[in-house]
Amino acid sequence: MSFTRSPEIEAVARRVMAAWGQGDAETMSNLFSSSADLRVLGSDAEEQWSGADEFIKVFTAQMDEIPDWSIETHHVEAFEDESFGWATLQSTIVSPEGETPLRHTGLFRLEGGAWKVVQWHNSIPVPNQQVFGVEITTTLNRLVASVLDAGSDLAGSSGSEGTATLVFTDIVDSTILAESVGDVAWATMIGSHERVIGRIAGSHGGTVVKFLGDGSMLVFESARAAVRAAVELQRSCDAEPYAIRIGIHTGEVIRTANDLLGLTVNKAARVAAAATGGDIMVSSTTRDLVGQMEDVRIGEPKIVRLKGIADAHQIAPVEWR
Repeated sequence: MSFTRSPEIEAVARRVMAAWGQGDAETMSNLFSSSADLRVLGSDAEEQWSGADEFIKVFTAQMDEIPDWSIETHHVEAFEDESFGWATLQSTIVSPEGETPLRHTGLFRLEGGAWKVVQWHNSIPVPNQQVFGVEITTTLNRLVASVLDAGSDLAGSSGSEGTATLVFTDIVDSTILAESVGDVAWATMIGSHERVIGRIAGSHGGTVVKFLGDGSMLVFESARAAVRAAVELQRSCDAEPYAIRIGIHTGEVIRTANDLLGLTVNKAARVAAAATGGDIMVSSTTRDLVGQMEDVRIGEPKIVRLKGIADAHQIAPVEWR
């Protein structure tokens, strides 16, 4: 089953955040479902509201009680499937007491041709150490770092193993661009960019593993095909108001049902992070596999440090212009 990225829901979710930050009860009432089945969970243990009437009344009271404050939304991602959709958001509340990070999830339903919130949840992240008394793995990057420290090769992970070429793409300075063009235009821009990525990857025999907000992770069986796809991706952005950076690395990966794991994944992401806007950078492994290509030239290599990975590494630019 696949779901569709939803620029419309992303825009509605951003409007929810804007209305919340402005204390705009009327707009909140319009954005949330009027159904008695609406459910809203706040970050306080007692903030559990059922139905639009209860939620709006408490929201209005809270806005009168809270001192000077503002909210900054950093990340919004939304998907839809026919008449339902959902969004995840990250933000920061700024008040006289300081800054507090928040996370939000929202469930949306089409009502009268418009997306309405039918469930919303705000939460304040709490360290796992505080809850469980121990630190536990929270991200793939941390898992990779711990594997590097332990000298393990992820042999205990379930899934098939094989060699693949990983491509990571990332829009440079996306936050600044999103703020300058506005929510709706940005969501539309991202949706169009993702469709281009999917089309180009597929035309070169690759697959989109996942989209990462303003970036993507792609996999190819052929290193040369991956490089050609990266060149076409860069050229597709020539007329766009943004620049992308691309990193490519080849190595052993562990394939699960919906993802790829292993040190190769982490290194490919770090190679992309070492690039700048308009760059395609390849690892030495990928460069050696590519060799001489009629239509592509690999530039002079350079030695870099890749965050979270021991030792120095050699990467080289693809001269695609």
